[in-house]
Amino acid sequence: MSVTTWIYDFLFTLYLFTASDFSTVLLPQTLFALFSAFSGQFTTSSWQAEPQMTLTTRLFRVVLWIWLQLLVLDLSNQRLPDSIAEDIVNKPWRPITSDRITAEGARRLLIASIAITLATSSYLGVTSEALLLFMFNWMYNDLGLANSHWLLRNLMNALGITTIGAGATRVACGDLTFMAVPATRWWLLCGGMLMTTIHAQDMYDQQGDAVRGRSTAPLVLGDGVARWTVGAGVLFWSMASEWIFSLNVILLLYNSPLSPKGYHA
Repeated sequence: MSVTTWIYDFLFTLYLFTASDFSTVLLPQTLFALFSAFSGQFTTSSWQAEPQMTLTTRLFRVVLWIWLQLLVLDLSNQRLPDSIAEDIVNKPWRPITSDRITAEGARRLLIASIAITLATSSYLGVTSEALLLFMFNWMYNDLGLANSHWLLRNLMNALGITTIGAGATRVACGDLTFMAVPATRWWLLCGGMLMTTIHAQDMYDQQGDAVRGRSTAPLVLGDGVARWTVGAGVLFWSMASEWIFSLNVILLLYNSPLSPKGYHA
């Protein structure tokens, strides 16, 4: 095997580990981070205050950081015996189940990816978010919280994805200082949405989840009931978000210089 072929094969293996998360996490969280930073609502000044960091640079950094986090999470999960048994049924194309790499090889790759991810996070100023994700990863996979109860599984997924969004937004904003209250309020809202609807992703994996004995909402509540709870969650947050954003607009207008309260002659 030539060096070029080996490099391509290695990169393709890394891609396969994280492929399932491209459309569900990488793309939406990248857009979330860039739009949040561009809004200027989470920082003490708009991102134009850092003209030396172009949009392309921000995009590259955000995508790299999110992908590294996903690589650590996916390696941690897919190397476990129960996950291998599930992937044989649900995703036989993944690297371990397709014999591209062994579970031991994935473990060694995990160790290297943790070191690279931590170093990258330190350089980008998001070490706290990376360490928090490592802890959630340990709880989700090694402590088995993803398997014990569907509510705990939803909670861990919501915490993980929200933390990825928060870290990615910090990366997109660069060195600008966060305004803690608006940012935290927004992330809590996103976390609530995820907590009550993320089991929609478990509909597709029911056969494999049943093989490994995982307690997901579709398996515990039943497919029909689980689908209704997702619909109810979407309906609730659609109405709640409108109310929350309307309240924020009212508060902004009330505190603006043009309002009776904000005007000073």
